[in-house]
Amino acid sequence: MSCCRCREGERAAQSSILYSILNRGSPCQRRQPRTSAAQLCACASNRRLVAIRAPQLVFRAASEVLVKTFRFVKNVPCFQGLPAEDQLRLVRKSWAPLLVLGMVQDSVDFDTVETQQPSLLHRILTHSKERQQSVQTDIQDPGVPVGDVEGIKMFLVKCRGLGISVKEYAFLKGAILFTPEVTELECREYIHALQREAERALYEHVRTVHVGNAGRLSRLRAVLNKLRSVDPDSVAGLFFRPVTGTSSIDEHVLAMFYEL
Repeated sequence: MSCCRCREGERAAQSSILYSILNRGSPCQRRQPRTSAAQLCACASNRRLVAIRAPQLVFRAASEVLVKTFRFVKNVPCFQGLPAEDQLRLVRKSWAPLLVLGMVQDSVDFDTVETQQPSLLHRILTHSKERQQSVQTDIQDPGVPVGDVEGIKMFLVKCRGLGISVKEYAFLKGAILFTPEVTELECREYIHALQREAERALYEHVRTVHVGNAGRLSRLRAVLNKLRSVDPDSVAGLFFRPVTGTSSIDEHVLAMFYEL
């Protein structure tokens, strides 16, 4: 099934604002039927962008969570024994889901506000070099798709409702940190074994402490799967980029890791 994004290329010329302005009143222009709000493509909502309401405060809170998480990571003996390059690759891969999980553990929350971007017509009319530079400055940090943000907020709420214990958090972090899918790992098989061990320890803990609660085990598996699908670009754009600007998020995160 196609959506408006799929048909965008086919109707680009006919649907642009500039095309409509230049052809207004043209005798060969067909009158298009009106489209009700209910008929609009559902993926239109995914193009809405939001940003953190208090970026400095949330940036500081997220940074504190990440620093605490990196301290935990550096104190894991199996991680310490890995080659430096493997440590670097694992941190680059896992920092975003580890941050989200740490925000659950530390009860960090945030509010967002929908961003306002200049319309296409505004950008067409303000075509001078000076105004173009001004517009580019205004939209340097456009925000994050609302669907991605809602997914993160929903995940935080659901996880807090599980009442995850300190030990369960530790096992979850281990299962996220040791990711054998990372490219160019020197110790891939060993890292894969560490991931399986962390998952096994989590499941054994649940079976021992929550006897007969098979539903909890499946919910924690769902938590792991959701964490592994976290988009680092969305996390960076939401919590860090409003403060760090266009500087490399990767460099910012690794600097925090190496400063400990």
